[in-house]
Amino acid sequence: MTQAQSQTAGRIPAEQPHVYSVSEITRDVRAILEAAFETAWIEGEISNFRQAASGHAYFVLKDDKAQIKCVLFRGQRMGVKFTPEDGDQVLLLGRVTVYEARGDYQVIVEAMEPKGLGALQKAFEQLKEKLAKEGLFDESRKKPLPEVPWKIGIVTSPTGAAIRDMIHVIRRRNPKMSILLYPAKVQGEGSAEEIAQGIRELNKRKDIDVLIVGRGGGSIEDLWAFNEEVVARAIAESKIPVVSAVGHEIDFTVADFVSDLRAPTPSAAAELVVPKLTDIEQDLQYLTNQMIERMEEDIEDYRERVRYLVDRRFFREPRQILEAPTQRLDEMVQRLLRGLDQWVLVKRGSLTQIGYRLFQASPSRQLKTLSERRIDLVARLQRRMESQINLKKEKLGGVAKSLGALSPLNVLDRGYSITTSQKTGKAVTSNQQVKKGDTVRIRLAKGQLDATVDETIE
Repeated sequence: MTQAQSQTAGRIPAEQPHVYSVSEITRDVRAILEAAFETAWIEGEISNFRQAASGHAYFVLKDDKAQIKCVLFRGQRMGVKFTPEDGDQVLLLGRVTVYEARGDYQVIVEAMEPKGLGALQKAFEQLKEKLAKEGLFDESRKKPLPEVPWKIGIVTSPTGAAIRDMIHVIRRRNPKMSILLYPAKVQGEGSAEEIAQGIRELNKRKDIDVLIVGRGGGSIEDLWAFNEEVVARAIAESKIPVVSAVGHEIDFTVADFVSDLRAPTPSAAAELVVPKLTDIEQDLQYLTNQMIERMEEDIEDYRERVRYLVDRRFFREPRQILEAPTQRLDEMVQRLLRGLDQWVLVKRGSLTQIGYRLFQASPSRQLKTLSERRIDLVARLQRRMESQINLKKEKLGGVAKSLGALSPLNVLDRGYSITTSQKTGKAVTSNQQVKKGDTVRIRLAKGQLDATVDETIE
């Protein structure tokens, strides 16, 4: 064995190495990655964000030195409070794995929030911008509150301090006011849908004058139901004026911007919506006194007018009132009678003309005229036909004479004959057409002869 062979043999292992398939090595790498990074928080910038028709989102998370592909499935996408965009700096929680079909390593995102600005605050700003572009915040679409409502609908929690404060204020300001509460969750999962449903249900009633939608103060998480799009759109669609009463004075929600009026607190909402009963009574008393004074003045004015009229002459001698109208009535009757006479004469002349025209157009007269015309036409037709028949007879006689003069039969009468070959049936006009022994037929003026050719002569 040579030295080279000895060195080579030293490097060959005693057993053959394990050969991986592509899928096996990829599966093992995936298992290693998932074991090492079961979940991990990753910070970076979003790039190439796109959402598929299925609802899943795909993007790249990068920093200044590297990048990694990320997948945000639809189920987790619903839990993200903001809409991710290219350029957003985010902090996400996910599982590092391998997409075996392409051999790409990627992150399956389970949660995500903006870096710096909170996720809820970003979602709030995004929804606010979206609804503002649609015109839901425009002052032109806001409805005025009724001056004196008699039934108030309230959508809030039935156990919170907000409803107790509102009822206390309403009863203090107007004990006769009716209140209809739609109990709804104002915090937590499903609260936004309950609030929106309450607004829609109260809108189905005809006796509600104004709605108050609200709750007490809290953090942005506590108040988040009033930042949901479903609540904002329910308020915008309400036919009843809506007062938003969410949180404390420093707290603003999307519901505040969409509502017809924003109250800083639930108690303030009750103050704004319900006027004091004592103020209403004072106003009514003042208006009643004003109306009584005005009516007394009007009555005294009418009384003076009646006194003035009673002193007039036509009230003392009422017959004079009828004298002039009676005279005008007589004149009008005379004018009417004269007009009727003239009208009768005009109509009589018109009637005579119509009668004459009807006589001229009567069916019997028209039938007589048509009968006379028919007799005349028949006579003219007969004369025309007799004339045509005589003319045709004359023409036919002339043609018969001409045909007689040209008829071959007349030639035969003068001693000529027609010879035809018995063999061919054709007329013989030359001795070249027959030969000795041929039979021929000779037609005379009267009768025929059959003959045999004995000899042809030039």
